[in-house]
Amino acid sequence: MAHTDRNPQPTLIDNPGTGYRHRYCRRCGRPLTVLSSRLNGYGPACDPNRHPAPTPPNEVDQDTLPGT
Repeated sequence: MAHTDRNPQPTLIDNPGTGYRHRYCRRCGRPLTVLSSRLNGYGPACDPNRHPAPTPPNEVDQDTLPGT
């Protein structure tokens, strides 16, 4: 059985042999249709460069209040 239709979605580039192009978002799994999204592997809503993770809270040890 020959697998000639392994990539039914077009690559959206001139030369498909230049490298791997993501077809689905790495975070949510939705199909990617825009070339820039296919190059970095994330959709616009899931891109970690556009929506960075929140910074962890900065907790500092404090002295106890006098009289408690």
